[in-house]
Amino acid sequence: MNKLKWVVSMLFVVLLITPGYAITLRSGDVLEIAEDEVIDDDLILFAQSIDIKGKVNGDVCAFAQEVKVSGEIEGSIFSGAATIDIDAKRVKTVWAMGGNITISGLIDRNVLLFGGSLLIDDNARISKDLIVYGGKFNVKGDISGEIKGGVGKFVMSGKSGDININAGETKIKSGAQISGDFVLESAEEPVIEEGAVITGETKLEKPEEKGEGILFAIAPMLAFFIMFMKIVMFIAKVIVGVIIIALFKNFVRKVMDTFISKPWLSLGWGFLGFIVIPIAVMILFAILIGFPIAVFGTYVYTILIYLSSIFVALVVGEKIIQLFKKEGEISLYVSFIIGIIVLFVLGLIPVLGFIINILVLLFGMGMLLLGSWNLLKEMREKKLI
Repeated sequence: MNKLKWVVSMLFVVLLITPGYAITLRSGDVLEIAEDEVIDDDLILFAQSIDIKGKVNGDVCAFAQEVKVSGEIEGSIFSGAATIDIDAKRVKTVWAMGGNITISGLIDRNVLLFGGSLLIDDNARISKDLIVYGGKFNVKGDISGEIKGGVGKFVMSGKSGDININAGETKIKSGAQISGDFVLESAEEPVIEEGAVITGETKLEKPEEKGEGILFAIAPMLAFFIMFMKIVMFIAKVIVGVIIIALFKNFVRKVMDTFISKPWLSLGWGFLGFIVIPIAVMILFAILIGFPIAVFGTYVYTILIYLSSIFVALVVGEKIIQLFKKEGEISLYVSFIIGIIVLFVLGLIPVLGFIINILVLLFGMGMLLLGSWNLLKEMREKKLI
């Protein structure tokens, strides 16, 4: 069930950035959208620091060390950063992952958060549900819908509907108003201060009652850590992909064209590379004189595995855009962002995700090997090497 929620959430992200309109892509050390600036497109930002004060008539994807949003966002926000501060005048939905996340302002729909320290500020108004996974979680604002998830420490002093949460420590402070049931999964009894209002049933479910002991207690945090690492790797791969496109655009295009024109040959090269390179490396390691080449081969093999999904994502994204945009040039950056998100979402689906990841690895490794080989042949014919 949790996997399904993840898939649905990430599919929403894909729909958010699918180009029904234009997309604005910006990158740099420091990016600022001034108060008087209006962007009529979906906005994708990569930087060290991002500060959005103006109005965006679309969705926002922001990846940085620090992200601040205080303007008006007509669409939704999808963000990953060490520190995220969203105090938007208005935004539809928020998906955020980071070390420290603060949510204020008016959110028309749902909020999905993953992080170390999560704060729903006094000024926050969330019209629907709040889903959280992280370390410390503090609610001071108003949530009209349900609060659910798993955290290390939960402190509630605001307003909400039903609460269904797994937490190590829980405190319901005086002044808190829970308009519904309060269901807590925890080994520790919650601290409910005098003056707190819970209109529904209060229920404590201890891990031992479900017969899973310590494993049940750590399962939510373990699941969060695994997903957290997946998202961190996803963001890192996005950054690497953008850098590769910026520095080696012609090579990227050459490899993509090779795959598009010869997909099954690429699969064959990928299968051979996946099997043959490790065997060759082991043989070279066994022969002392071949040790330096073996080290180099290991390095190349690792790079091929890492880059395979990036190059497959470029082709997948471009094919998706071509369903909507029949003419004109397609940006490699936009193709990559859409493709990598689609692959990430599909990779979360049990069984099918495993099969897709294997195919991506084989096709990606093959297109890189075949594309690089064709490029080397062209350079030799032109006597460049």
